[in-house]
Amino acid sequence: MVWMGVQPSLSLSLHLLSFAVLGMHFGFSQGILATSVIKCRLAGKWVSMTKSKNIMPPLNALKAFDAVARLGSMNKAARVLGIAPSSVTQHIRNLEDYIGTDLFDRQANAIALNERGRAYAEQVQTAFDTIQSATGQIATDIENDPVRISCVPTLGGAWLAEQLAAVKADFPGVAIRCDFSPTLVDFEVDEIDLAIRYGSGEYPGAISDCIHVDQVAPICTPETARHLITPSDLLNVTRLDSAESAPDGRSLWAYWAAEALGDDMAAQMGNPAQWALQSSQFSIEVLRATPTVAILEHSIIRKHIEAGVLVAPLELWVPAPFGYHIVASKRRPLRPAAKRLKALLKRSAPQHFGSLR
Repeated sequence: MVWMGVQPSLSLSLHLLSFAVLGMHFGFSQGILATSVIKCRLAGKWVSMTKSKNIMPPLNALKAFDAVARLGSMNKAARVLGIAPSSVTQHIRNLEDYIGTDLFDRQANAIALNERGRAYAEQVQTAFDTIQSATGQIATDIENDPVRISCVPTLGGAWLAEQLAAVKADFPGVAIRCDFSPTLVDFEVDEIDLAIRYGSGEYPGAISDCIHVDQVAPICTPETARHLITPSDLLNVTRLDSAESAPDGRSLWAYWAAEALGDDMAAQMGNPAQWALQSSQFSIEVLRATPTVAILEHSIIRKHIEAGVLVAPLELWVPAPFGYHIVASKRRPLRPAAKRLKALLKRSAPQHFGSLR
């Protein structure tokens, strides 16, 4: 900043320096293109000086000026802005110093815009109204963006459909996108609002709410069950294992045995099974096709048990090593429709999973 013929006050120099930085942030860093003569109030007098162009007035000073112009009072403007009246006064002084002219007619206990101030206020108010309108439009566009859900395939049924239908009724203008995948979501990259996952609930960069921990037990067909009278009989049958493991790294068979029967049986079942399958639904098909036994969740095989197709031969149910979780980004706030869906899922989950017992 180049000043001709006078040493400016420290506060004014710092104030203009801050706007040089602000100008660089908004792309005004191409150097001083030109200079213009302005007036600065020093010792109560307006003095001509030279300053560079292309620098915006102080934003806080503009906000204070706009508030005073709209409300007609320093005190009212201070209450609206949440600052002290003396700060409003200083902001107005800074703006007038920057522009180089008074914007108000001041009397003992009153302040009013002068002619130049009224013309300036009209332009400033239009600018702020434009910013507010543009911001509101962006907020509306974001609110109307599709709600994107990612859910594990095992929960892709009537329960989820009912909750999505309720959201659609509350937000008829919002589209819904639903993807079914067990793959973990990266909220920093994937455009996902909510995910429903089966796991430990510990997901980096995410907020996780557990909605259900299921029960697991050995499952097979009635024909296979005839040969499974005691727990030790499980050592003599082909066991289907899952590609997943318990939190401590043990197989699901070893986990179940430790919880239901103790460490000795867990050690005997700790050896890798002959089959390792990723899909619970495919495990059910294998159980029906060949004499095998698998550790499965009650909610997944309930309808097959009710139909008599599958049974839990020993009826030794234990809590599953993992649970179902609603997962959302820790950094990105949920929009109203997504927030409503999360609330519906959490509220309805106990009834849904309870009905599967």
